[in-house]
Amino acid sequence: MISRRQCLLAMTSTLWAAPESLLRKWREVARATDGTVGAAALHLDSGMLVTMNGDERFPLASVCKIPIAMHTLATVDEGKLRLDQPIEVEPRDVWSGVSDIEKRWPAQRRFPLTELLELMVAHSDNTAEEALFRVGGGAPAISARLKEWSITGMRIDRSERQCDLDRNGVMNYPPAEQWTDALLNSLVAKSSPAVRYRSFRRYLADKRDTATARATVELLARAFLGNILSGTSTARLIATLKATTTFPTRLKGLLPPGTVVAHKTGSAGTVAGLTAATNDSGVIFLPDGGKLAVSVYIKGSTRADAARDRVIAQISRASFDAWTKSA
Repeated sequence: MISRRQCLLAMTSTLWAAPESLLRKWREVARATDGTVGAAALHLDSGMLVTMNGDERFPLASVCKIPIAMHTLATVDEGKLRLDQPIEVEPRDVWSGVSDIEKRWPAQRRFPLTELLELMVAHSDNTAEEALFRVGGGAPAISARLKEWSITGMRIDRSERQCDLDRNGVMNYPPAEQWTDALLNSLVAKSSPAVRYRSFRRYLADKRDTATARATVELLARAFLGNILSGTSTARLIATLKATTTFPTRLKGLLPPGTVVAHKTGSAGTVAGLTAATNDSGVIFLPDGGKLAVSVYIKGSTRADAARDRVIAQISRASFDAWTKSA
């Protein structure tokens, strides 16, 4: 009878014989976009890692909601917050657009922390992100948490709303305590196309609020292996990521029907045909019971949405095939 360890060793030797073929496939797929593509795949059982531009930095966009969620759950584990704790959503948090909470506010101002987590991750609710970012102590607290976890290839420097303001060329905006949705939307509307484009270019070169594909899969692997959060919080994080509804055309797009993916997508707007970020990062549950962390980032592309999504889907499928065929 072959042991699980022997199976893993056999799988490892088989795949290590072909990492270059997987990289060639990734590079071929990446030619479909004129932007820069970063990708990493990390097999949780064997620790095997394959990367392409794995140490290049990319705008996190809404993938930032993974470390924010993990920091929130770590704070719960420390007893500083409770999952059933009602959190008041302040005017500064409210962000129209991608937000179920914004549609219910101000008639409802207080939301259980567990609901904010669910909405932030599974539905990419930006109001929930702003509230949890604030309640969790903002960038200094989350940066300290990443340092505690020894994650060096990921930065959280601003809330998503502040990133959006900077990316759109809004200068001299008031302190966050004075923010309202109407005020910030009016400031963005006043920004000229030329200013927006220059700011967009600066945003793409900015190291703040970025991550590498390598650091992202390392963070996911440590979380899913239970090395960061309590068992209860780990289970909650995984369940919430599994419930993600945004962009099923990315990591999940070409996987076999029924394949479970626990993931978080991210997107960061288009100016003059240039898209800042098209991202998806998560863990694919393999048919043999194993888990594969995959992260794909695309920055600075002028290709259509569907083309960028397909690049992510093809890299995801090639990674899935490499590990399932080697098992």
